[in-house]
Amino acid sequence: MDMKEFNAGVIVTQTGTEVLRDVRPFLDRQGEAIDSYLHDLLAQAEHGGTGPGQRLWLLLHDSTAVIPQTAYTWLANLKTRGFSLEIRQL
Repeated sequence: MDMKEFNAGVIVTQTGTEVLRDVRPFLDRQGEAIDSYLHDLLAQAEHGGTGPGQRLWLLLHDSTAVIPQTAYTWLANLKTRGFSLEIRQL
């Protein structure tokens, strides 16, 4: 999934302390959406992109989502770079 498709389907909500990205609209592609987003974010970070700052970034999915193992690899790598990220089931 490319970021144009991701951005067109994701629901983004911001609070003072969190940025929520809800991928449930992707239905059976929720895991793919999370994987693609984290991979893109890591690529940006590797090329000098900035992190989320003080906010926690949450990727929200439902119980039907199958999260690929690669998404957890990207997540761990981003966390070592100082990103505050979580994948959370609603």
